[in-house]
Amino acid sequence: MSNTSSRLLSCLVACATLLAMPWAVWAQAGAGRTTSGSEHRVALVVGNAAYRESPLRNPVNDARAMRDKLKGMGFEVAYFENLQTRQVGSAMREFRNLIRPGSVALFFYAGHGLQVRGENYLPTVDAELAGEEDVPNQSLSLSLVLNTMEDSKAGVNLVLLDACRNNPYSRNFRSGPTGLARVQAPSGTLIHYATRPGAVAEDGGGKHGTYTDALLKQIDEKGVPIETALKRVTIRVRDATKGKQEPWMEGSLTGDFYFIATGNAQITVQQAPANADAAAWAAADSSNTVAAYQAYLVEYPSGLYAAAARIKLASLRAAAAAPLVSAQTSPAAPLPVPSATAVNTPAPSLPAATPAAAVPMAVAPAPVALSDLLSPVPSDTKDPDAFVWRDVQARGGKEHFEAYLQHYPRGRFVALARAAIKRLELKDVQLRAEQRARVEPQFWETARQSNTPEAYQAYLQEYPAGRYQAMAQAAIRTLQQAASTAARPVAARPVAADKEPLRLAALQALVLTRVSGAEYQMGADFDELGEGSLVDEAAQPQHTVKVGNFELGTHEVTVLQFRKFVEATGHVTEAEGPQPGCLVPGKGGQWVAQPAANWRSPGYAQTDSHPVVCVSWNDVQSYLLWLGGAAERLRLPSEAEWEFSARAGTTTPRPWSDTAGFFSRTWNTVKPWAADRSSRACRHANVADEALAQKLEWPDAFTCSDGYPHPVPSGYFSKNNFGLVDMMGNVAEWTQDCWNPNHTGAPRDAKPRISGDCTRHVVRGGSWASSQASIRAAARHAQTRSYRAADLGFRLARSAKE
Repeated sequence: MSNTSSRLLSCLVACATLLAMPWAVWAQAGAGRTTSGSEHRVALVVGNAAYRESPLRNPVNDARAMRDKLKGMGFEVAYFENLQTRQVGSAMREFRNLIRPGSVALFFYAGHGLQVRGENYLPTVDAELAGEEDVPNQSLSLSLVLNTMEDSKAGVNLVLLDACRNNPYSRNFRSGPTGLARVQAPSGTLIHYATRPGAVAEDGGGKHGTYTDALLKQIDEKGVPIETALKRVTIRVRDATKGKQEPWMEGSLTGDFYFIATGNAQITVQQAPANADAAAWAAADSSNTVAAYQAYLVEYPSGLYAAAARIKLASLRAAAAAPLVSAQTSPAAPLPVPSATAVNTPAPSLPAATPAAAVPMAVAPAPVALSDLLSPVPSDTKDPDAFVWRDVQARGGKEHFEAYLQHYPRGRFVALARAAIKRLELKDVQLRAEQRARVEPQFWETARQSNTPEAYQAYLQEYPAGRYQAMAQAAIRTLQQAASTAARPVAARPVAADKEPLRLAALQALVLTRVSGAEYQMGADFDELGEGSLVDEAAQPQHTVKVGNFELGTHEVTVLQFRKFVEATGHVTEAEGPQPGCLVPGKGGQWVAQPAANWRSPGYAQTDSHPVVCVSWNDVQSYLLWLGGAAERLRLPSEAEWEFSARAGTTTPRPWSDTAGFFSRTWNTVKPWAADRSSRACRHANVADEALAQKLEWPDAFTCSDGYPHPVPSGYFSKNNFGLVDMMGNVAEWTQDCWNPNHTGAPRDAKPRISGDCTRHVVRGGSWASSQASIRAAARHAQTRSYRAADLGFRLARSAKE
């Protein structure tokens, strides 16, 4: 062996030894740790799989396994699977409420992840991302999670993100980076990505994603600091994916943290090489240069890794020679392996008279440079067919087997290649069937919420033999019968004319207040916070709207007023129809679907003077038609009209409290009497208060009490500056507008916005069950047309005469 080669190899081996040393040092340090691990531990675990676009197979499995693992390690876990947009605020509140100063706070997420303008977002499963501007409003923001941890003064913050799968929404976005962006982690925070920033991770071919599988196997190793454990996860993932995926760590902790502190450290990953041959190969392979592989072969010409070294060496030489190869190559030279874009194009086989070894590597075309499918055949390989077949088996993709068949249409392994392709195609069919089965419940739920024959027909067309087939067919029959019955009254029931006095009496009993139009600033100020203490982007941008004169119901429509409509028409509300029920409050802030609940019995005692609830947007439209609709100029208010009326000339987030403008609000929060701000709400509106908190253990209640845990009769609270009652609180109110994620492109003349997602409509005002985030003049939410709840009603508007 030459002196130069010996020195080079010795240097490489020494470097490899130094790189391996920290594992042993850490293991010895960890062996003596006796930390009790008794610190307070909390975690938020989210697994998103059932996306409307590009559903995933493993994230829910990942989340469930991580939840169980963490619970076994003493973590209190807030767990969400298939997180929806409306649940983001609840998830963050639950997580924030678990964290105490000094806690160990951990966030684990599995699912799709994407970056927009350098910010990382984790889309909800019901997200409909038509463009980048939709992302912040339909995703869980990583910044929100980090801020929650930091603001709650957790002692140790850990973020584990298996969130770099392919971006299914990329076709809707401007071209930009893939994967997740790097984050400047706050002090005391450690972030571990499933792969490098900007790269894409694998969902995994087994029960778990590749990253989570490695994480689950590693974190219960005793006596290993978190940094070391995550480095070992990185090695596991890199080995499992053959270097295609490499997790990435950002940030640092100020102290030590162990998932399991006691016990001797168990070195299960990255052990020192067993012998000098293995150490030399590890050094050469990590260097990945021609000189390094040559040095290894000089020292170990018949070593355990000699064949691998020759293959690597041939690949590097071919790649280096590629720019020097003439376009006029020898007719006897081997033909290049087809590229990934040419897999379906028949390729000629190697000339039988010329073995591959006869062509000098220095003048051969560069197969590696032209193909990502197969490894190049080394020049000294005597059996190219067998070599390529072994490579194809190792890679295992359908495209690799197809490439083999194109190169060796009469090869010895043709039958095995065709069998492997059939097996992979069958597996792909099974996988698609599993994905369809996973999303079928969501498809059914969409049809059920729409509750129309067309929606059920769409379900049956997609799933003709689905698990809800019988229910869909029964629902269609019921709706058709109901439509037939509803179509008969005018001709079949002469008593309909007898009910006309009820309609006229209802019209005469309407109490409407004239609202004089003006220009105002609609929407939230730039620093106004909404759900989850986030800037309320749904209520932005703030913009000028010119409102014309109109009339608005002084009170919300009452039970008595709605009853007259039902008596006159026989109307059956959606809460009393084929899919009966209404959402009613349960303990701890949960809303429960109660099949027996409807406008007559919403789950609490009510009188004729209470606002009617448990009515859908569709029910409201039927009520308007009965009253005369367009002929009487009656309608629901637009959300611009509603906000104008709720503000009643004020510019503050709530008409009765706070101050306008950022600097004024900042000063107001530090004044001695600032703590009393939230208590003022109970003097002006029926909101989630201490009475509700005491009755139902309701979270996020105002620190005051009006004595009523549920709605109050109309007129209990005083009128606002425009003479309107209960614009804020009591019950939330439907508006006419279709849902849009923000005010971009909103009409400037206060007309209803009839573009956007018209399967959902805007709800305004908050209710007796709403916390501070929803009790704001600018706050807005979306609900489907058939949605009904025990805190949602409506009030009427009437257009001014031209």
